[in-house]
Amino acid sequence: MGAKSPAVPCRLPLAILPAAILLSAVSIVSGQERPWSVSPCELLKHPGMYNETLVSVPGLVLYGAGEFSMHGNDCADEYGLLRLEFGGQPTDPKDQFRLPQERLEAGVVALTKDVNFETMQRIMKSIDASGGTKMMRATLKGRFFAGPAEGKASGEIIHRNARLVISEVEMISDRAEEPVDFTPLSRLNIKVPKGCATTQLSVYTRDEEDKLQRLSREPSENLEYLADPKQVAAHVIVAAQEGTDPQQIAGVVKTLSEGVALKNYSWTSADGLRTYTVTVNRPYWLLPSTYSGDRVIWAPKQILLTTCSANPAH
Repeated sequence: MGAKSPAVPCRLPLAILPAAILLSAVSIVSGQERPWSVSPCELLKHPGMYNETLVSVPGLVLYGAGEFSMHGNDCADEYGLLRLEFGGQPTDPKDQFRLPQERLEAGVVALTKDVNFETMQRIMKSIDASGGTKMMRATLKGRFFAGPAEGKASGEIIHRNARLVISEVEMISDRAEEPVDFTPLSRLNIKVPKGCATTQLSVYTRDEEDKLQRLSREPSENLEYLADPKQVAAHVIVAAQEGTDPQQIAGVVKTLSEGVALKNYSWTSADGLRTYTVTVNRPYWLLPSTYSGDRVIWAPKQILLTTCSANPAH
């Protein structure tokens, strides 16, 4: 959910202050400064507007296996992802000329270690013990730093290192959930053999996925396979008129790659003339249709069909 954008945001010129002055200035102002309520999507869409500003950000936190980032309930990561780090690590003024800018910026953000902070720490420790990546629902207050602006060949300006330095955990769920996918759609980079052509097939609409999500809760619908990514990929291939038992296909599909709540599979017909490359995911937009990320179904995100006129040489 977007927030009102301040005409002139109340911010400090953090990037140009020496560390000692910077720490003192933020300490004085922080008691008077009120955070702007803003979504991760809005921060990343307009990073310059909120740079160095105190913000309160509701969203979904992905944590584990090197991941610590926040994502919006209302959009994919078209503008990148919002990296997170905790404040509360002040720097010594004598280090101002040898520490990197990011470390100096983070050093001015004090951290409140209250009950919500301890709850988040407990959940993070349990996620670390599991060895996987999980999701938490949270509202985090902190100072947003846009990071250096980079220009792309297209003329677009991006901020790869945008991050929120957390000063307070304002709200946190009481447990971790299975993560959902926030990545924007990007065409798979597959090698097409000579004499073959690749076609992108249609996938479910959001309304169709929402209907399946709701029906998956009904035992009479026999939709248990939606909880298994390989089974979902197999059913997609069968639906493309292959006429093969989904169980057989699920047993032989090849896993190409895996991400957070996203997997890529491939399957080739017996005659070698058709290869399906199927991306399945657990979409973030299905969260309102269920009470937990643990219950979000797998759905096809992208289907590529490579058709060859003759069996390609290997």
